[in-house]
Amino acid sequence: MGLHAGTLAIAALFATALQAVAMLYVWYGQFRTRAVFEIFLGSAATAVGVALAFARPHLDPLITHPIANMLITGGQAYIAFGIGRFIDRRVTVSFVLGVPLAVGAAISYYLYIDVRLDIRIVVYSLGIAASSGLIAALLLGTSRGRIRITHWPVGVLYLLQALLAVLRAVWVMNEHPSTDLFETNRLQVMWFSQAILFVNLTFLGLTMMITQRPRLELDRQVSFDLLTGALNRAGFERAAEAEWSRATRHDLPLSVLMLGLDRIKAMNRTSGTEAGDAWLKAFADMTRGLLRREDLLCRYRGGDFLILLPQTTFEQALQAAERIRRATEGLSLAGEYGQIGTTVSIGVAAKTADRMDLKAVIGAADRALHHAKAAGRNRVESEGH
Repeated sequence: MGLHAGTLAIAALFATALQAVAMLYVWYGQFRTRAVFEIFLGSAATAVGVALAFARPHLDPLITHPIANMLITGGQAYIAFGIGRFIDRRVTVSFVLGVPLAVGAAISYYLYIDVRLDIRIVVYSLGIAASSGLIAALLLGTSRGRIRITHWPVGVLYLLQALLAVLRAVWVMNEHPSTDLFETNRLQVMWFSQAILFVNLTFLGLTMMITQRPRLELDRQVSFDLLTGALNRAGFERAAEAEWSRATRHDLPLSVLMLGLDRIKAMNRTSGTEAGDAWLKAFADMTRGLLRREDLLCRYRGGDFLILLPQTTFEQALQAAERIRRATEGLSLAGEYGQIGTTVSIGVAAKTADRMDLKAVIGAADRALHHAKAAGRNRVESEGH
């Protein structure tokens, strides 16, 4: 075989050490946040653990086996902790401590009591799979628009790492019990080869994820309402004009809903602006869940929202509006003075031959909303189709 497992393992050691140094530079030179520092500490712990594992002929087995493997798996768990903080997803301290402690205890048992290298490899591999799988779940579960662009590639890498770690554990247990950690066989060569590639690619991915965050957050603030996560008017106008052009060019239906929360100002006076803000956010989240991916939700003004429905007929828009109206009736939040709830009035309008631009359709939906409020609120109205 052209590749030697031991040589590849040494290369993986250098790659791990370089990742830790580079992550220190990212933290110290550019982004001094707690989350980035935690990712650096996890990388550093992993690098130290790998170095100790390669010092087996020269150090006590307690250091080169249980402690080294605890540092590696604990370092990866701490990277998961840092990434969780970075993306505002909580990773428990019990996970960060539990993974390396469980790995250390199991490896100690199979080192001093029941000597089994194959099971030690399995334990280590499953420890890596646990942390890598958690990181993959955190990053692939990201749903915040363009931020996903930098999260998902790293998440896919960690998912592949987790799957390969599980494959290695199954392979060692069921088919090829090992007697030498650096035995040159197909899976060991694959394992150490992917370690080199993985370390380099994840560093690039993590660096991009960290360094691109400020720009993406700025873009988000420019286009989105910070309270509700819906598009603001400027962001809506940019996206909606593109949809209008496509609908006009291909003669596709397009509809607009104008939604006005009933008595939202009264809610702010009686329950406080914090309760009102919480209700606006809950309403936006609920409405977003009732829409398709291509639909555009905009916080238009105060308690009014605007929805653009591409490729949606007038009749379909009426049905969508009624679903939102009924769902709003069942939405309530616990407040200081009990349950807080309200209703929504909705105006519906669609693209027609008489409405030659998007502003005309929005104006028609806005007038229909005023009709709905004047007719008693909590209803859906439309302007002539």
